[in-house]
Amino acid sequence: MGGCHITIFASLWTPCAGVPQGVAAQPTREIRNTMSAVKRLAALSCVGLIATTTGCGSSKQGSSVAGAPNVVIKVGSANAYSTLDPAQAYDIGAWDLYYNIYQGLMTYPPGSNTPAEDAAQKCGYTDTTDETYKCVLRPNMKFSNGDPLNAAAVKFSIDRVIAIADAQGPSPILSSTIKSVETQGDSTVVFHLKVPDATMPARLASGVASIIDPKTLQANKEAATDDTNVVGSGRYMIDSVSFTGSGANKQPSEVKLSLNPNYQGAASPPRNSGIDLKYYADQTGTKKALDSQDVDAVIADLSADDVVAMQQNQQLGTGLQVDSGPGGGIHMLALNTVAGPFTNPALRKAVAELVDRNAIVSQAFNHTVNPAYTILPAGITDATNSFANTFGRQAWTATKVKEQLKKAGVTLPVTITYSYYSRGDQAITKEAQLLQQELEQDGLFKVSLKDYMTHGKLAAALLNVKKPIFDMYSLTWYSDYLDPDDYVNPLIGKRNIVFNGYAVSQSLIAKALGKSPRLQAQGDYTTIQNDVADYVPLIPLWESSQFAATQADVTGVPLTMDSSGNPRWWMIGKNGTS
Repeated sequence: MGGCHITIFASLWTPCAGVPQGVAAQPTREIRNTMSAVKRLAALSCVGLIATTTGCGSSKQGSSVAGAPNVVIKVGSANAYSTLDPAQAYDIGAWDLYYNIYQGLMTYPPGSNTPAEDAAQKCGYTDTTDETYKCVLRPNMKFSNGDPLNAAAVKFSIDRVIAIADAQGPSPILSSTIKSVETQGDSTVVFHLKVPDATMPARLASGVASIIDPKTLQANKEAATDDTNVVGSGRYMIDSVSFTGSGANKQPSEVKLSLNPNYQGAASPPRNSGIDLKYYADQTGTKKALDSQDVDAVIADLSADDVVAMQQNQQLGTGLQVDSGPGGGIHMLALNTVAGPFTNPALRKAVAELVDRNAIVSQAFNHTVNPAYTILPAGITDATNSFANTFGRQAWTATKVKEQLKKAGVTLPVTITYSYYSRGDQAITKEAQLLQQELEQDGLFKVSLKDYMTHGKLAAALLNVKKPIFDMYSLTWYSDYLDPDDYVNPLIGKRNIVFNGYAVSQSLIAKALGKSPRLQAQGDYTTIQNDVADYVPLIPLWESSQFAATQADVTGVPLTMDSSGNPRWWMIGKNGTS
């Protein structure tokens, strides 16, 4: 997931603030990290439409794996990867590749929120305090080039991410909890943790924990962004990468993958012999590629209007087919609790009462997103409806809110600025206009809209400061691993990515983090969500969904779309192929 992606972005320990690109589908599921966001958005702006070269459009090639169907699936994306180095990548384009070319010790089985062993045959805590976690590898593991995948390779991969500590990268997912990594022989890896942490299985299932061949990357130095000499042990291996541009503008335009003949792991038998991944500049480009049949499938990178139009025109067995699944992204408003008008809790609650989620869902996003009433997505077991319980599911009348504010001694109207970035997406612009109308009812607020256009500009202007300087802005959060902690700590922990001056009790977060099985922490996470609804530092608006569009003969795409956000390209096939 992941790895962070605005269209929508996910991130972990540094800001992913902004607004999605109007798709319910994790459209471009943007960046997971504020500084990464700048790098990733720059990359997206440079990717051009791909001119098919001789052989690139081939739909059938030989398979190196016995029993695999002899068909190559062409996948279109608007998210070019930033780098193939797990120590520095925190973008959806890179992590999508990682889940297919690398392995982790753990993974998420299709449709499951519970991590299971992948490169490991057995993992578990060795003590009662969840401070030591041990994994035993599957026997005779190899990388795609035949090199042994042993405990030393796992330790190298994890230690390398922590040692490099890329400021724009995902290292905190590991460094925040891992104290040291020990090997016991060739097959056993032991993780010694800094604090009791029941989320290690989930962390080891994320893209940052990808296992790499130690011979291909240096221990203390990141790979060049155009370095394709990487070797993993995942279902696929990289055959070739094509680039456009040069220098700082050099970007990948096409990646060709074939099945890894040495693969051992949890993945199901492949339904294709390879993937031809084509990058396009934006969602308009991916839709045109579908229309021209230049690609077989586009997963997530579609606009809301195109999704709805395709659904309306869909005919079973002919033309473009649309599938949907859970998205896992929570889109919310962040309110400044330590400076400006929203230091007054009555005003924060007034915004929570006035926002009309149903209007935003229907009028801005054409029902391609769902109303959200807490900071956890519905797919997380511990999610509650704390905002619905506190404020109801329907927007309050302006008259009722006005009476409430007058009793609190508030002088009306209250002048605020709503900051966001649209990247030119009309759904995001419409959302901002609707919010303005909802808050300005009956003279309650006077709202100025500020569109920063790109996430980088918004972050540079508002977020990279010690003291919050905004009134209200919007962000969408996708977790890096499926655990409530990865929605709580980054958003309302002591060192959160929101920069709005609010943090929930750190002792309560630590208490919940250490509980295993995770259902034992449900009461703690309910308390945390209720605290957010009471204090209102964030106001959840909607939860994303995933959408994919395919040619009529493509099968298996729904199996790749679940709450984990992990693309499982080996599950995509075609009717009538063998």
